[in-house]
Amino acid sequence: MKTKFGILGCGGIAKRFARALQLSGSGELYAAAARDEARAQDLIGQFGGQKAYGSYLDLIRDENVEIVYISLVHNLHYEAAKLCVEHGKAVLCEKPFFITEHEATALAALAKEKGVLVMEAMWTRCLPAFKKAKEWAQSGAIGQVRLIDAAFCFNFPFDPEHRLYNPETAGGALLDAGVYPYQFAAGILGEAPAEVRAVVQKAPTGVDDSVVMALRFEGGALASAIASVSVKADGTAHIYGTKGSVKVYDFLRTRECELIDEKGEVIDRFTDDQEEGFVHEIDHVTDLYRTGQTESPLIPMSHSIDFARAADLIRAQCGL
Repeated sequence: MKTKFGILGCGGIAKRFARALQLSGSGELYAAAARDEARAQDLIGQFGGQKAYGSYLDLIRDENVEIVYISLVHNLHYEAAKLCVEHGKAVLCEKPFFITEHEATALAALAKEKGVLVMEAMWTRCLPAFKKAKEWAQSGAIGQVRLIDAAFCFNFPFDPEHRLYNPETAGGALLDAGVYPYQFAAGILGEAPAEVRAVVQKAPTGVDDSVVMALRFEGGALASAIASVSVKADGTAHIYGTKGSVKVYDFLRTRECELIDEKGEVIDRFTDDQEEGFVHEIDHVTDLYRTGQTESPLIPMSHSIDFARAADLIRAQCGL
């Protein structure tokens, strides 16, 4: 029997998630909720769920919903997740899970107290190609990792009313895109950075439209994590070691990575046949739920808390 998901929010990412549920062998869409119930009914009609709600709380209270997927705008994540945990519902929340470190530590403590599964939807960590790249990096196949670079940048025309550029909805490149290259580096190395420095370019609304983060890790590596919502850039990430490197193509949704020796020659290649990467994330969180676990070893709460802490620091450094 498949695990029943309820979706809070019915925008584009929710539709992609619902489509991935159709491809998954472990989860299924049961319910959706939106402030405009017609949007929830539309999503259910498209993807085969059973219940549509015009209230987030009504969905959370539905005893048939086992895992709640939160796809709301960033500034609503914490309160929605808190409601879920208070009602004993497992949570899969879109990134960034939290806006501030205070939110992160408070929810982590509540989830631990209630014994409820909570996981940030950092789906990149669940991808087989990411796992292979991490294996190569940590096995010594490229020697000691010294440098990592990753960038997630896209060009969205400036619109002061759009969530990406609106400070009221926690807009900006750091939260919307910067979480991905930051967590890529932390995930590959298996540790949070010991030092974070950043510079930003601001949009007219005061949010950051581009951010460059420099990260230092106690293990000896440095990383460059770049994000922008105003310019498109190549998404290939590189992991450089003392005896070779790993190239991760389109790291955000990667299906391919290469192991490269000191001469620059490709000596191994990994390819994932699954075109919809969300399926891996769904299978992972349903496995955690079914086995009674309350935290993901791939996406630990400590890493979600760490990025929230870094975001606080970067906003202070850059006057955001």
